[in-house]
Amino acid sequence: MSRLGWRITFLTATLVLIGLLVLYSSSGIYAQFKYQDSFFYVKKQLLFAFVGFIFAVIAYKINLDKIRLKSRLILFLLFLALLGVLIIGNKAGGAKRWYRLFGFSIQPIEFAKLAYVFYLSDFLERRRFQIYKFKRICLPVYIILIAFVLVLLLQPDFGNAMFLIILTFSIFYFVGVPLKFLTFTALGISPFLILALWKFKYIRMRILGFLFPWKYSQDIGFQLIQSYIAIGSGGLLGKGLGMSRQKLFYLPQAHNDFIFSIVSEELGFVGAVFLISLYFFLVWNFIVILNNLKGLFARIFMVGLICTFSYQVVINLGVCLGLLPTKGLPLPFVSYGGSSLVANLILIGLILNLSENYTR
Repeated sequence: MSRLGWRITFLTATLVLIGLLVLYSSSGIYAQFKYQDSFFYVKKQLLFAFVGFIFAVIAYKINLDKIRLKSRLILFLLFLALLGVLIIGNKAGGAKRWYRLFGFSIQPIEFAKLAYVFYLSDFLERRRFQIYKFKRICLPVYIILIAFVLVLLLQPDFGNAMFLIILTFSIFYFVGVPLKFLTFTALGISPFLILALWKFKYIRMRILGFLFPWKYSQDIGFQLIQSYIAIGSGGLLGKGLGMSRQKLFYLPQAHNDFIFSIVSEELGFVGAVFLISLYFFLVWNFIVILNNLKGLFARIFMVGLICTFSYQVVINLGVCLGLLPTKGLPLPFVSYGGSSLVANLILIGLILNLSENYTR
């Protein structure tokens, strides 16, 4: 492995270790109350980290050129997995997004994102000379995208549906799909987004809670306000590790989607900036790899992986800071969540694979 690869591995391992430390701090009291074991979530996260490490090594070693031949099949199987969630999935928080197996929850959309990017990279590389033909490039992709979006809306998971749409636009922009096609598409889907807002009450509630949190401080704005309190009370250096007040049943999902708020409360502005800096340097190294890749497939795939990872970070931080509506997207390597952790470790393995086998 190259020096750059080892640097990425070190940054990833550092984030995972910080995640385990902060996870115990944010979940220990809740886990003791609910399961009589303060290490309950840490133990499960450790197990997923081990599984993720194994899959990351496989992703690093695998021959992507051979697997490309199966990209359509892989995507189709994960689409079936998403459909299956609607039938036999575990319902939590009013949504069916997970399978429950042997005491663990598995969320297929986390892996479907990677499969979607992989398929899209192969598809666009094969049709690279037809990039200016809407029917040959955009239309086939939109058919697949619409299928995924509809299934996600039925779960319901509006956030990940929007995530896939934004991801598709980002990759299209990178490969040079004409802006008029993207503009036409954006105008075309706008009525459907408005329809989704009208049809799904929970989407409207999230937006209202984001826009007017203090007006709905005891209802849909409660979580965001508690996040404000956590971040604001941390000050410059924080209250100290393990000293958060908001984790004492004030801030819902303190160890999941809002773990950054607990980091800010306990480690302060300095700790929060340090954590963000780790993500920044990790993505920066991704971009260095991108600039040295050869072959259109590798470059498209790398862009898709960078977007998949960095958008998760930006959206999660934006939600915690009140810059975006609540989404339910975990902070990579830090938030509790087995599917997210395993999927992001696979993502790192794929990036290292590209760095090792597709560089100039």
